[in-house]
Amino acid sequence: METKKCYMYAPPEHESRPSKRQRTSESDPHAGLSERLKIYSKTWAEQEKNIQRTLEEADRATQGKIIDFVAANAPSEDAPRISIPTGLIVAGPSIASHGPYFERLGRRIRDETNSSYVVLTSGESPNLKTLLKILIKKVTSRIEEDDDDEDEIGRFATSSRRGPKLLNFDLGHIQEWTSRNMVQSIVVAIQDSEAFDTAVLIEMVDLFYSWLDRLPFVLLFGIATSSESFEERLLGKSLRYLDGQQFDVTQSDDIIEKLFRATVAHPDTEPHIGPNLCRRILERQKDHVQNIQDFVHGLKYAYMSHFYANPTTIFLKNDPKFKDFSSDAFEAIRNLPSFRRYVEEKLEVGDTRSVRQLLCSDNFLFEVIKELIVTVQDALSSLSIAAIVLTRIRESLGITPKVRLSNVWSRAASGELLDSPLLRETMLSIKKTPSDRLARLIDSLIGLTTEDVGRHAKEIDIPIDLEQLQRELKTLIEGNASSEPLRSQDDVRNESVRTTVVAQKVLLSKHKAALSEQDKAYSGIVARFCQQLESYFRFALIDTRTLFLYEVLVYDLKSPHTEVFQPRPRLAIERALATPHDYLGCECCGNMQDAENTLAGTQPATAIVYQLYLESGAIINATDLWSAFHAIVGKDDEDDQSQTMALFQRALAELKFLGLIRPSRKKADHIAKMLWKGL
Repeated sequence: METKKCYMYAPPEHESRPSKRQRTSESDPHAGLSERLKIYSKTWAEQEKNIQRTLEEADRATQGKIIDFVAANAPSEDAPRISIPTGLIVAGPSIASHGPYFERLGRRIRDETNSSYVVLTSGESPNLKTLLKILIKKVTSRIEEDDDDEDEIGRFATSSRRGPKLLNFDLGHIQEWTSRNMVQSIVVAIQDSEAFDTAVLIEMVDLFYSWLDRLPFVLLFGIATSSESFEERLLGKSLRYLDGQQFDVTQSDDIIEKLFRATVAHPDTEPHIGPNLCRRILERQKDHVQNIQDFVHGLKYAYMSHFYANPTTIFLKNDPKFKDFSSDAFEAIRNLPSFRRYVEEKLEVGDTRSVRQLLCSDNFLFEVIKELIVTVQDALSSLSIAAIVLTRIRESLGITPKVRLSNVWSRAASGELLDSPLLRETMLSIKKTPSDRLARLIDSLIGLTTEDVGRHAKEIDIPIDLEQLQRELKTLIEGNASSEPLRSQDDVRNESVRTTVVAQKVLLSKHKAALSEQDKAYSGIVARFCQQLESYFRFALIDTRTLFLYEVLVYDLKSPHTEVFQPRPRLAIERALATPHDYLGCECCGNMQDAENTLAGTQPATAIVYQLYLESGAIINATDLWSAFHAIVGKDDEDDQSQTMALFQRALAELKFLGLIRPSRKKADHIAKMLWKGL
């Protein structure tokens, strides 16, 4: 039998216990918060300018046509109006984006034309009389969208100095106001025309037509479906009163893509939004909402979360000095996962001296951060440029299916794009492309600037000798005597299939046709271009999560963003009522965590009634429910019984407020169950 030695330790009876070490320095969890807020304010202000510029550019073409339409239909004495000028603005299915669009359109109409602009919605225009009141109120109000001074507008609308009293829905008020202010046109925009009652629209058109010789109306109808469906709603007589022209607005999907180019995927963006969060935002836009403002709000919330909750973002300050940072900021850097990986890499190569300085010297760590943060920013910028280049190549060659930049950038930032089928397909298409299309591709890459992704024009540097390739290709094309473009050796037109019969079996084999000298030279240019392009992509398309200080420059946390923009209130309410100890954390319910839905008198009254509610059928006897509740919570004395009844009634009232129960119509002493857990 094997034996081992053992030792017994008997501590002295009066051994003095060492005192607990006290913290010598107090750490401030809000250290540098004011500086981080300044950095956030400056960064988001730049992004907001880019967003506004992108939206204006996206709307500029269509809004310019609408403004020209309004200006061209100004009334004149030589050509009296015989119909109401009407613009049918097909704004797409995103109802939430119609409001901001008509707001931007109104600003341009007021600035560029001598017109009064009014927006009407279905919610404020249930009938013609109310519509006219709101119209007169908005047109005659001196302050735009002044809805507060109701009495003053009402007094103006019920009296007239130059004639008899007019009712507050008489269009004579607008006629008087127009003559005083010398307005050429009164533009009335119906923001959500499909939500209007058809009878109200028909009456409005007929009334406006009867006033057309006195009031220069111009109608703009916001349409979410199609102009044909809108015309089907109106009578033929009303349609003859309208002189319509259709305007197609840039759809929200395209605008979201342009915003993504100008904010997330731009090379100069700082900080970046991580690929996981980008996918979450884009999926939410696609599956749940199509509102441009929601995309902007989600982006802003990500920036706020990054700067408010991450103390290391203070190192994004321009021209940093060592004295600007506290020791807590450096300790936060040392706790980052990317810092640990960086230290482990140093240890693997035996650089223990640098590791000791990184861990002990704040000054040395500051110099490393100052140097490497620029390198990481350049790497992220190169990745964005590579994604833009790949997207431009596919667009120029017309490769299908079409892949948006948002998808390419997300896959590139997560390290999924390198050696992916998408990249291999693109490179194969370049190898097979003829000389004319390759020339257009190189020209488009040379002319690629930041203006193409929503910022001011600035050349994008691509580390490929595109000018030399362009000159060689141009010389080769000019020397081509044939009208056909040059083709490379990988082109399928330069391959032939031969059929051979061996032992009653048919064998197919591919053979390359003989290439001309010019085709061989062109093949060499294509091969060199593909080689340089592959080397560039292999250098630029890196997994951003492996970079040092990735947590400082990239925000990629889905949890707070998802909880704010995709909340699940019903799940939280059901969990709070079924297992209240998950939220309360009290000692009396702590022993019941392993036994879910176990009833106890220490639980909140509403939670107890809810758990009894779960065990009941569709119709619940209130007396039986009270008896079960009293058996759990109540006592035998009368005073406590009245208090228990009060708790029971309040619990029923709260369940009714939550929409879980309602009084039963069949039986007076019963309540009806409205919802089942999880359904």
